[in-house]
Amino acid sequence: MNPRPDERSSIGMAARLDPTTRTKVDALAARFHQPRAAVLCHIMHWGLSREQTGPLDQGVSQGPVHHLYGYVESELHARVQQAAAAVGVKTASWLRSMVHQIAITDVPPSWREEPSGERSHDSHDYDTRFMLRVDEPSREQLQHRVDHFDVTKAEIIRHLIAQATPEDFPQSWQLKAAERRTQQSVPFDKRHRHGMLAL
Repeated sequence: MNPRPDERSSIGMAARLDPTTRTKVDALAARFHQPRAAVLCHIMHWGLSREQTGPLDQGVSQGPVHHLYGYVESELHARVQQAAAAVGVKTASWLRSMVHQIAITDVPPSWREEPSGERSHDSHDYDTRFMLRVDEPSREQLQHRVDHFDVTKAEIIRHLIAQATPEDFPQSWQLKAAERRTQQSVPFDKRHRHGMLAL
């Protein structure tokens, strides 16, 4: 895994990926438990280190564009731009072609090693697991935070939960909670006489 560049030698990058390319990046990130930005940086290094044996994909990407945010070493970004210009394509086309060509065996050996014991964010400190469904805007916002801070989705969500206060939630939720507390504060016999039964 390439180390995350420090802010003095890196630039923010928003990679524009078509659905097929994004799906492959997502699959590699999930399989090897790596941030998407790290996967993309490795693909850049891999593409620069190999000899191009065939034509690059110069077709226009199909479908909606997905943005992948992250930090990239300034030198790496410049080398990718030069490599793309050298073969007469745009940077996005060069990167898309590299994503399509890279194979499982081309990832760093350390990524392919079986983890010994539990991963840090699956430790016994966290004994409750749940699945979370989110809409597309929420997924993109969450992924943006993951790529920006280079941490897992679980860490982002745990931090947000720990920092949240009742005032951070929608006003309608607060009104419902206040109404429920009011009903629960009424003695049971009065609720029963007036047809009120809080369940």
